[in-house]
Amino acid sequence: MSTTINTTGWSHTEIEISQKVLKKAYQRETETLMAQVRNQIEDMSDMEQLWQIHDLLSAKRYDLDGKYDTRERMLVFTFAQLLKEGWISLEELTGLDSAKLGKISSLSKM
Repeated sequence: MSTTINTTGWSHTEIEISQKVLKKAYQRETETLMAQVRNQIEDMSDMEQLWQIHDLLSAKRYDLDGKYDTRERMLVFTFAQLLKEGWISLEELTGLDSAKLGKISSLSKM
């Protein structure tokens, strides 16, 4: 496996790690959302609650589409947000350059 750094400063290994971590975080977040929606549907008793679920899903779709930015120049920020929200741990990013890990950790505390 090559560790050559490309023009964005991410090695092929780091990109592979990033893709795995992003996939896992997305799966965690969407599974949590589905469980939340299932619970709300079970407790639904009127149309207003149905529209609230619709609004929640619309907002979450917008949020998810923007949050999981896979562009290499945005990965540090994406990981910092996911770390701050608890969807990933810093340990899952083991293998990334220590400077990137430091930036992610620092940004997640803001």
